[in-house]
Amino acid sequence: MSKNNVIVLGIHYGHDSGAAIVQNGKVLAAINEERIRNIKHYAGVPSKSISEVIKISKIDPAQIDLISIVGILDVEKNPNQIYPINAHLYFNWNPITVHKQGAKCFVAYNERFRKLAEIKKELSQIGISSKQILFVDHHMAHAASAYYLSPWDLSEEVLIFTADAAGDGLSSTVNLGRKGRIERLENSESLYYDSLGYCFYDEITSFLGMRPNDHAYKVMGLAPYGDPNKCIDKIKTMIDIDKQNNLKFKNKLNNFYPFIHEQLKDLLDHQRFDHIAAGAQTWFEHLITNWIKNGIEKTGIHKIVCAGGNFLNVKANKKILEIDDVYDSFFCPASGDEGLAVGSALMGYFELSFIDGNTPTKIPLKDVYLGSSFSNDSIKDVIRKNELSDKTEFYDNIDEEVGELLTNSDLVVARFSDKMEWGPRGLGNRSILANPSNHKIIRKINNAIKMRDFWMPFGPSILSSRMDDYLENPRPAHYMIQAFDTTPNRDNLIAAIHPHDFTCRPQTVFEEYNPKYHKLLATFESKTGIGGILNTSFNLHGFPIVFDPQTAIETFKNSKLDMLAIGNYLIKK
Repeated sequence: MSKNNVIVLGIHYGHDSGAAIVQNGKVLAAINEERIRNIKHYAGVPSKSISEVIKISKIDPAQIDLISIVGILDVEKNPNQIYPINAHLYFNWNPITVHKQGAKCFVAYNERFRKLAEIKKELSQIGISSKQILFVDHHMAHAASAYYLSPWDLSEEVLIFTADAAGDGLSSTVNLGRKGRIERLENSESLYYDSLGYCFYDEITSFLGMRPNDHAYKVMGLAPYGDPNKCIDKIKTMIDIDKQNNLKFKNKLNNFYPFIHEQLKDLLDHQRFDHIAAGAQTWFEHLITNWIKNGIEKTGIHKIVCAGGNFLNVKANKKILEIDDVYDSFFCPASGDEGLAVGSALMGYFELSFIDGNTPTKIPLKDVYLGSSFSNDSIKDVIRKNELSDKTEFYDNIDEEVGELLTNSDLVVARFSDKMEWGPRGLGNRSILANPSNHKIIRKINNAIKMRDFWMPFGPSILSSRMDDYLENPRPAHYMIQAFDTTPNRDNLIAAIHPHDFTCRPQTVFEEYNPKYHKLLATFESKTGIGGILNTSFNLHGFPIVFDPQTAIETFKNSKLDMLAIGNYLIKK
């Protein structure tokens, strides 16, 4: 019997664990466990996230039709793609095991049942039991997050690309989105061998003394300072597009992660670190754009969507947008693993709809404000408990007040307002803000608050009406997921663009998507004539974006932020 009201709980158990609720194709709530626990990249059971998305969405747990899970594959269907590195190690460390396939299945089953038992325990505690479970593989969830949130209806054929370090035995896939179904056309299977993320960019990141699977953005930020021609010929010898199948990547070093590191010592010895970053970024852009070109050429489909950690590289995304054969595009704003719970929930909804004989509803993403919010009363209680009442003032028009305060070029103000953002960016509601025309503010924010490397740029929030003034070839950019060249008017935003190549990673702010934040920017513009502000996520170095009023106030206390606008309250030091 068909069901017209379908509710799916999506769960990701793994790196950047999280949960999401989807009802009839619409994402009602999404949150990652790291925010609630204040532990960056939390990888355990997202127990708090599960409870929180149910609370946000106001869904009765008994109404949930399906639990859709990423991070626990259906072993019977995918015996060769589950935890291959674990199985490999098990096989080599246990000589009694004579069959590699047996080792793989043994490890897979152990992992599956352990994780599933932990999730079921958490679900039972909140009144969810005996629900149908769908296991979604990692890259299919990435594909779903991009395809089902894209702006086109189901009649459009869409080419779907996913690429990251690793996930359930794969590192990249090419897929066809057609009439709500996702068909996998090709994939790169060797995640620790042929992975563009692991065996190339993460290896370069590690070689440069940065943290792999975390600091790739630092390599991207460093790249404009170097000359790629100094070492790109050597960089090219690491990885390329497979000559036998140009929808795959091919390791050329004949070694796998993490042992490539030793080879890099010989390959890149005596090379300057900025030249290495430049060469790596240039080659990465070349590979990923040509890979996408190959997909378009083979399928004849010119609308593309992208997800996976590799598409957090905003400079590469800029190059993708410049491909002549790309007629239109969509990058999932939570392209990394933080987007998997949403992808899983959407996949579950579409699968269940097809099974029930219903035509699923595809609802494009409007905004990413899908997280928790807190009332002024609850904020007031936290302010009182932290003994900050005497330093706090209530404003009916808090956003206008902050907009005026930012005209002081030396002030740095944190903003905590309304629903928290889903994804890796603070997009106004959990953000640190400053006047972008003061170049010196960069040092203040870096040294006193964010502890960022000197070469790392900040980004601007720009009024949608002022895109043409600041961006070359402007287009709406709601999520800070793509880079742009800037116009000569860039001096007004000098602190919020890359100081060397003058590119920027903007958020274009439309009134319909965030009217309060738009009012803040409009107030600032009316006082200064500048149509944007500096915006960086509200967190301290090494911590996730703040979740609740208590974390916001603790971050305020433990930094040199000048003010905190939290709800309708303004707290001063």
